[in-house]
Amino acid sequence: MAKITPLSHWLTAAPNNIIAVHIDSTRHIDSTVTTEDFLLRVQCWFETLNKHEGSRWALYHSDAFEFLAILFALWQLKRTACTPGDNRPGTLKRLTTHVDGFVGEFPGEAITACDIPEGRSDLKPWRTLMPEFLALEIYTSGSTGEPKPIGKTIAQLEQEIEVLESRWPSLPGSVTLATVSHQHIYGMMFRLLWPFCVGQAFSRQICQYPEDILHQAKPHRSFSLISSPSHLGRLNVSMNWKSLSGHCRYVISSAAPLKREDSLLVSQLLNAQIFEIYGSSETGAIAWRTQQEHHTDALWQPLPKVSLAPDTDGTLCVTSPYLGTANSFSLPDRVEFNRSNQFKLIGRVDRIVKIEGKRVSLTAIEQQLLENTLVKNAKALTVERKRVETAAVIELTSEGWRQLKSHGRKPLIKTLKGILAQHFEAVILPRRWRFVEQLPYNQQGKLPLDILQSMFIDEPVKWPKIIHQQVSDNQLTIQCYIPAELIYFDGHFDNNPILPGITQVHWAEAFGRQLLSVTGSFEGLEAIKFQKVIPPGQQISINLTYDETQNKLRFQYASQNGVHSSGRICFG
Repeated sequence: MAKITPLSHWLTAAPNNIIAVHIDSTRHIDSTVTTEDFLLRVQCWFETLNKHEGSRWALYHSDAFEFLAILFALWQLKRTACTPGDNRPGTLKRLTTHVDGFVGEFPGEAITACDIPEGRSDLKPWRTLMPEFLALEIYTSGSTGEPKPIGKTIAQLEQEIEVLESRWPSLPGSVTLATVSHQHIYGMMFRLLWPFCVGQAFSRQICQYPEDILHQAKPHRSFSLISSPSHLGRLNVSMNWKSLSGHCRYVISSAAPLKREDSLLVSQLLNAQIFEIYGSSETGAIAWRTQQEHHTDALWQPLPKVSLAPDTDGTLCVTSPYLGTANSFSLPDRVEFNRSNQFKLIGRVDRIVKIEGKRVSLTAIEQQLLENTLVKNAKALTVERKRVETAAVIELTSEGWRQLKSHGRKPLIKTLKGILAQHFEAVILPRRWRFVEQLPYNQQGKLPLDILQSMFIDEPVKWPKIIHQQVSDNQLTIQCYIPAELIYFDGHFDNNPILPGITQVHWAEAFGRQLLSVTGSFEGLEAIKFQKVIPPGQQISINLTYDETQNKLRFQYASQNGVHSSGRICFG
């Protein structure tokens, strides 16, 4: 077990560590960030933020190192960091009345850069943080509507880090990679704060695609991977994972239960153990499990210093040293314990909704759909029209897609409704359906409710549904979902709709003008390539780079299947 330098006096102790690494396009370590670099960066942000008043600041930054430096600068100023899961306009609007300012990668009136200090000799005498200091305000995923704010003190963060390190001791020289964002408490703790406090470097970049994991892992002798089921369930088995054999210490997965078959497959591909974490924003990490090849689905067991027991209503009651002032906390998950104090999750009690006066579990609808060979993944939700209705977003299997293309939507919906009709009353059955190639998980491995609900809006749909966007200098990356209801699919083509190339160019130009300040009139296109079609339901990454000197906007549409299109738009 490595020596832990607590968050409260990390700056005063200043252990001589490599804090973070960055991998360049040639798959080599492009740069490393040392303790001295980190201290200078904290001072830079400290001096900038000190010119502004306010005790609560919204913080968002895609660079994990930059995020950490801003975080410590805020803490030194005795300010609470409010960390939303994204920087979308709706999130900014919601936060405006709750924070005193915005810092990082926010549009509009935000502090986006800091003043560069003159040198090492000017470093400030940093203060030790008090245990009761309210360091963070995080937010639930919004699965029940308006996100709920949750406060975290320095003491809570430190105590959870101690528990994690006692269960999975760090290895000197190992590097932490991640497919999940540090803007969510899971990613922040496991990808950022835990490695930071035990002297283990983390990657500044996120692994958006499976090839990014290979790309970032190869330069390192040893690495651990912080991930989620939405990423691990889609690893491409044809990739050269053997090249990493013996280098991966372990994989940690959270945000949702990982399917047993996916856990065993990833374990085989990476030749490493897969540890699942169970917890919540309110409780932090509280339990873990790992699948065994010759056993049934593994049970969950408490982390060190955490006590778990069934509550009177069958839900889970939690007691831990990092709950804060609460003596205990009840989670809305129904559980069954065995005599060894291990448990299995049965389902959530807070996904009970009323449809036409009838109570129904959305989880139960999903579970019945998943029993069918046509359905790979399913999400049930409610939408409000003239009345509240049940809706379903379905990720189909290859057989499901074959039937959809051969027979159309109506027969497929009839089949799925017939399955559900065996278990639910007719008024409860989903009235609205969407079939997608991939459910629109965000970088935290969650399914944002607003994204799902937007799939059922009846207004003419002309744009992709944005899941996440990141702007850095003259570059823009947009993670988005292509709605099946796009007007551009009409007649293009009737039996096999694909996204027109002209639409892709139009979107690239529009996003470039809106978010990268592209100017000038359209003059033409260069090096245009349309390599793979984009069907309805596809999840896509739109990557834009603006060359101001030549006044050209380079675009690329990519997904886990590879590059779909690319080219340059020229402006006069």
